[in-house]
Amino acid sequence: MATKKVLFLLALVILALFASGCTEEEPDAEEIAARMLEKQNSIEDYSYTMHMTYYIGENVVENEFKTIYKKPHMIKNFIEEPGGKEETLTLSDGEFRWTYAPGTNTVMKTKIPETPELTDDDYLSIIGITLNDTNVSLLGTEEIEGRETYLLEATPKRTGEETSEYNMKVRIDKETWMLLGYEMYDSNETLISKVEIRDLKVNTGIPDSEFEFKIPDGATVKTMDAGEIELPEELSLEETEERVGFEILVPEYLPEGYEFSHATAYNTSETAPEGQASETVILNYEKGDEGVIITETVYENQAPEAAIMNTAENITINGEDGKYLSFGDMKTLRWEIGNTDLSLTASLEKAELLKIAESIRENA
Repeated sequence: MATKKVLFLLALVILALFASGCTEEEPDAEEIAARMLEKQNSIEDYSYTMHMTYYIGENVVENEFKTIYKKPHMIKNFIEEPGGKEETLTLSDGEFRWTYAPGTNTVMKTKIPETPELTDDDYLSIIGITLNDTNVSLLGTEEIEGRETYLLEATPKRTGEETSEYNMKVRIDKETWMLLGYEMYDSNETLISKVEIRDLKVNTGIPDSEFEFKIPDGATVKTMDAGEIELPEELSLEETEERVGFEILVPEYLPEGYEFSHATAYNTSETAPEGQASETVILNYEKGDEGVIITETVYENQAPEAAIMNTAENITINGEDGKYLSFGDMKTLRWEIGNTDLSLTASLEKAELLKIAESIRENA
């Protein structure tokens, strides 16, 4: 799907640029790749606060977290609460990756592979793919919180196929070659998200003790080897129905040209804490590079609340309450049928999404 592909590729630009650089003159693809790898080698550690703002219709959603990083495999993401108390979200101590879900008070402990997940060749490959699908250009320079920055623009290249035209403006610190922020715009040049990097510190000699994970009181710890994490298998509808314990609901209506591509199925009974397990099926319908994604989940208990949906518009689907959320060119519906929680995501108009949703019904 073009939109997901563009967002993924632009995200890779951000990750690669975070410890990288560019030349003062507008660089070509080879120069950007070379500078990225060169500057990564000079950074031993860094810390910063990331402030994120999402513009969803007339609503503005903001959140913030802090990150500490140290080569080769230590990283800590956390939220600082009033009084200086820290709530760790994810942490890698060099041997294990720890992920904490405060809503369920659950910790996932994953063994980090002995072989690094990314090598120099992998970074070069990622950079090459990104530059083949986007145009990255130097717009000029700007001062951000007293720092001189390069202002870059990343836009998807036009192809013969229909493309969702997101674009991103990225700011890179001239002194440290670190990312200081970015803004993402939709095809109408409307700002849909903004990220600001604050209190940036580089190569300060962060001690290993910063990466000791403290298990919260009463938390359930689930241990998993990295080798156990597998990419989801693409299934037919028939194969999916054999793997899940609930009725899969399919739309009777789809816009012209859209056809079923594949499904994936997830069951969290082995990893979720008691009472929090769920089964999920994701149905993918495609038309060229465009897609419709329908997600159906049955929870062991009550479905968790998605905070971002609090800003969504209230709607009705076949007499049932639902939510509609527009984020740039992407739109999402969320509602329930019986004990199944459904979401529908696509870049279609609202009326088309509602028509698809209303055609999804329980079998008589």
